[in-house]
Amino acid sequence: MIEKVGKNILGFTGVALLSVALTGCLHNDESEEAFGLQVAEDINPNPNIVEINLEAREDYVEMVPGVPTKVYTYNGSVPGPLIRGKVGDTLIVHFTNNLPEPTTIHWHGLRLPADMDGSSVAQNPIQPGDSFTYKFELTEASLFWYHPHVRSNEQVEKGLAGALLVKEKKRNLAKEIRKAKQKILVLDDVLLDEDGQVEEAFTGTPEEVLLKKINGREGNTLLVNGSEMPTMYVKSGEPVRWRMVNIANTRFMRVVVPGHKLTRIGGDGGLLESPIEEGDDVFLISGQRADIMFVPKGEPGSELIVYWRDTARGRHSIDIMDNGMVMMGDDEMDGNYPDIPLMRLVFEKNYKPARELNLPEDLRTIEPIDITGATETTLKFGHSMPMADGTVKFLINGKTFGEVTAADAPDAQVGETQVWNLVNMTGGDHPFHLHGFFFQVLETVYKDENGNVLEVVPAPPLENVDMVNLPARRGPKGAMSMTKIAVKFDPAEGLSGADIEAHGGVAVIDNADLEIGQRGRSGGWQFHCHILEHADGGMMSYVEVFQ
Repeated sequence: MIEKVGKNILGFTGVALLSVALTGCLHNDESEEAFGLQVAEDINPNPNIVEINLEAREDYVEMVPGVPTKVYTYNGSVPGPLIRGKVGDTLIVHFTNNLPEPTTIHWHGLRLPADMDGSSVAQNPIQPGDSFTYKFELTEASLFWYHPHVRSNEQVEKGLAGALLVKEKKRNLAKEIRKAKQKILVLDDVLLDEDGQVEEAFTGTPEEVLLKKINGREGNTLLVNGSEMPTMYVKSGEPVRWRMVNIANTRFMRVVVPGHKLTRIGGDGGLLESPIEEGDDVFLISGQRADIMFVPKGEPGSELIVYWRDTARGRHSIDIMDNGMVMMGDDEMDGNYPDIPLMRLVFEKNYKPARELNLPEDLRTIEPIDITGATETTLKFGHSMPMADGTVKFLINGKTFGEVTAADAPDAQVGETQVWNLVNMTGGDHPFHLHGFFFQVLETVYKDENGNVLEVVPAPPLENVDMVNLPARRGPKGAMSMTKIAVKFDPAEGLSGADIEAHGGVAVIDNADLEIGQRGRSGGWQFHCHILEHADGGMMSYVEVFQ
């Protein structure tokens, strides 16, 4: 966690120095799950209410030693404070916007009332100097996160994001999970210019601008909990549990722990039904969460470097010809960029022999969504041809988000089940996110430009998720991938309902219309690509859910 200049940790500032500070702090408190993150202060004595104050403001941090970098912060830190609660708690967040521009808070992955979702179809932007209170029940145990949904590609890149942990009841967890040393890991990158400042979104030559738009903006500095290359102390033979979230604008995170066997026990929607062996790495698309366990093994005093490893995701090259024609090609390095050190593990003295995890086969039961008689909806993800002036449009069903009207948006009733066919017409991957509702992945079908089926990838292990990667097409224009998902527009027990109103063709909540949380599940819920440059470039729409 990076705090503002002048309010440093243990007398240190800067990423390099913060790593040293974190090392000492975490070595003295191994059980501290926040791993250097600031923790939000609960101001309510009621054990079933978590009430916090949260302020967004401009500040300075040292991302390059000795160079103050202007950023956006929540409560003065990057990333924002870790919010903790338990299932059944009411979360109350008194939010004040002291930024020089409007903003909101989207509670990524949470099932909550529509007017609490923080998207542009759920809430009017909170203007500079204004406040808003978010209030909703925490209904699922998992790691979630929060971030703006106004100019997200700029505001998240500048530092506005934080983790929200909703804890399970310990008695419901297997003994191996209960006893593991838990850490929250917020994975990010930031693109800094030569002056150590966060680079503006789309600067440079038209080719450079198009590359950032088409491929998304990947940073040149990788961060874990706001620090570059932090040190974590571990004990050989003692299991650890890492709750991970990828908050990067674009970068897919393949995290490699060399020589170790990682086991995934959970994801977006909490625990899996059964543990999944992942080899020595775990993969997260942007916006996604993973819950993993492993048993560290190493000699006392030895170190192990944890790496970021590249993944082919359909990055492009761009050339603008003398006649103004834009030529898109394949980035030859896609999937082969060099490994980047991410963090350092140091093995403590009290050595225990390496052993296997002792996890039960059954972690919990997840009910499959019954798709009998379900309505089908097809959503096609694409983009326009890039232009020599650096412009390109990102589309769902042929329209940018600004062009979508209520007539274009799919409809659903609370309690209804639908099957969505998510069609990727492009040569790049798109991490898909649906607000407010979990879904289950059914299959992915690849077709060539003539409609012939190339491959059918069956459903992954059953899991409730709010993110899925839509893989690039295999072949020239006209080919596609189609990922089928089952969505249950559930009422989220305990949440009330009310009708939505349309404002200018988009379902927008007037904050003054209703008491907090009164609107329930009915309303407009966004879905979009979570490469934030794509989302803000138009690859976003919404579903209208009626009570």
